[in-house]
Parts: sequence; structure tokens; C-alpha cells
Amino acid sequence: MNKKWNYSSFGIPDSYFVRGKAPMTKEEVRAVVMGKLRLQEEHIFVDVGAGTGSVSIEAALKLSKGKVYAIEYKEEALELLEINKNTFEINNLNIMRGRAEIELKKIASFDRIFVGGSSGALPEVLDYAHQHLTPEGRIVITAVTIETLNQGLQGLKTKGFQEIEVISVGISKGRFTGNYTLMEAQNSVYVISGMKK
Repeated sequence: MNKKWNYSSFGIPDSYFVRGKAPMTKEEVRAVVMGKLRLQEEHIFVDVGAGTGSVSIEAALKLSKGKVYAIEYKEEALELLEINKNTFEINNLNIMRGRAEIELKKIASFDRIFVGGSSGALPEVLDYAHQHLTPEGRIVITAVTIETLNQGLQGLKTKGFQEIEVISVGISKGRFTGNYTLMEAQNSVYVISGMKK
């Protein structure tokens, strides 16, 4: 067990991470993403657009015999990713600095890939994932716009991925005000997943 997170469940609270202004997959959505990835302890996992590293760290904690590659190019996010890696005392996380379409080419094969952000390179990422995922490897993509949802969904279909699934995750969180609790909605997130056959 990790000193910072000594539970076996997914969905480490957001407050455990140093966040800054870099994007982060929030804890409830992250729990869904981790479930769709279906990790095994020896897997090689790639996180594209790692941001603060919340997904990378959750994966690294599960992959006791595996390895995590976190790809990120934004400087602030890279700094936060390094801080969070050290905070959680993660040893099996390799931070790759650069654009996904370039850095991915340094990884010959992997079992799971998560695309949380691709900065316009989603087609290239899907191409590489399809070619280099192991048989029955899984891909999970999150999208907050209809355009990215469509691009991801059509991309998986075109590449011949199987068991394709898309869900919409809408979370509302309670905010206490005096004697009352207001439910405040967060942005809906689409979670697309599929398996390579």
C-alpha cells in the first residue's frame, strides 16, 4: 500500500493532488475511467495528456509489476506531474516530455492507453494505439466536447476496435450553505472505450 493512499479502491480524492491550473481528470470520472481500463498488475500503461498525473498515479499504484508512461508537453503540467509523482512515492512512472504523436513512437508496445487530451493529435494517437496495443489491449478516451466525442468514437470504429462503448458521466456535488445543501453540476464528460482484436 502507498503511504499517501492506502486503499485498494479507485477515485483518489482530488484534494490529494497538487493541481494548479493544469487539467485533471476528477475523482469520480477517474474512477469510471480506471474501471473501463481493466488493469492487471503487469500491464504497460500509457497516459496521453497526463496533466497533473491523477490517472497515471492511480494506474501506477495498481501496476505493481507493470509500468506507466505519462506523456505531457505543457511545462506547468509537467512540474505538477513530477510533484505528484514524488508525493505519492511512485517508482514505476516514467514522465515523457513532449507531444503525444512524437513520444508515443518511443514505446514499442503497451497493454492499455488512456487519452485524456491530445491537443488535436487524436487521429495520430489512435493510429499508433491500434498498431501497438497488444492483442485484447484496451483504449479509453475522455471528451468534453461533441467534436472530440465524434472523432474518438468514429476513430475506434474505423480502426476496427471491438466492444466499443460510450457513456456520459454527469456529476453533481453538494455544497453546504448554512443549513442547506446545494447540488452543483460539473461538466458532463464522455468516456469512450474499446478493445483491440
